[in-house]
Amino acid sequence: MNPLRAILGAGLLVSATAIGQSPVSGRAAPTVPAADSFGPGYQELHIGAAAFQHLNNHSGYEIDWTTDGYLSYTDESFLGVFVAPLELPAGAEISGICTYFYDTAPAGNVTTYLEVVKLDSQDGLEPRVITVLGPLEFNTDVGYTGTCVAANYTFHNWVDLDGDGSPEPVVHRLRVDMTETGEGRLALGAVRVDWRRKVSPAPEEATFNDVPTGHPFFQFIEALAASGITAGCGDGTDFCPNAPLTRGQMAVFLSKALGLHWPF
Repeated sequence: MNPLRAILGAGLLVSATAIGQSPVSGRAAPTVPAADSFGPGYQELHIGAAAFQHLNNHSGYEIDWTTDGYLSYTDESFLGVFVAPLELPAGAEISGICTYFYDTAPAGNVTTYLEVVKLDSQDGLEPRVITVLGPLEFNTDVGYTGTCVAANYTFHNWVDLDGDGSPEPVVHRLRVDMTETGEGRLALGAVRVDWRRKVSPAPEEATFNDVPTGHPFFQFIEALAASGITAGCGDGTDFCPNAPLTRGQMAVFLSKALGLHWPF
């Protein structure tokens, strides 16, 4: 396996499902919280057509504000390439990518990618774009539709691209290619990313004497320690996992976890 793909987390294209179904189970998707909600549940982030930038100046395109608000690709000779930034919390697990589009062009395809852009060249490797999910290619010819593809990718802002043990800064973007070489219309409505927050993996060594690696709450207590939410109890060598929690201690835990409070 390509080591870069192993580091980033290769996309597993499992199955395509209709919009409104879970990309994992195929059943009707439950109501999900907004994309900035907390908790371990699955969330949805929608990136609309207006967020996409056109990268191919040879191609004609427009966003129709007066009717459906979709980004229409109108050139019959060139590939239309459109990109939009994707921002998620570090450690977020992407479970599916859905593309909403309009297609009545028999020869037209809509193809979606998730890409990372390497930002610096301190390691001797020049900045470049790397595909980590895709191509997710669709050709339905049925008008308004949407298709979901299951995926398995963990979002990071720093990635060790060259395997030297030193991560490089990266940003993520969604890319949609549209080809139209005949009659009909091809248009992009949005891309939806299904994701959830994850607790960081457990380290190999314990931070606290009374919470060894085999403790049932080891991963979660270590995540609190690593994020600075807790410094343990007493002199900091123990966590006191069985001690009662006061309301004052709870306030410290929650305030640190949520980053409260900035009035301006």
